[in-house]
Amino acid sequence: MFGGIALKEHWAYPLWQSLPIIPSGSAMNELWKYGLALDDAKRVLEDGYDCSGGRRKKGVFERCLHSKGRVIKVVVACSYNHSLATDCWVVTHVGAVKE
Repeated sequence: MFGGIALKEHWAYPLWQSLPIIPSGSAMNELWKYGLALDDAKRVLEDGYDCSGGRRKKGVFERCLHSKGRVIKVVVACSYNHSLATDCWVVTHVGAVKE
């Protein structure tokens, strides 16, 4: 790790709670759909509020943030990444709706 970023084989991942944030394939598509990057997901996780509509499994967090006339939602789950050989946060969903 270097300066809050996990480095592995030319990939750099932002950190949240000292673990790298890694998107699932569908979450990466959702990030692109809304014009967001992993750094934006990190900002939602750090500065957002808990917006879980109900109970979630242990290790799953749903955070929302009001930004530029919309509400951005990020859902992450604690997991293990074999390529990085470390625990990580997997972004499982990203959504955005107009306020």
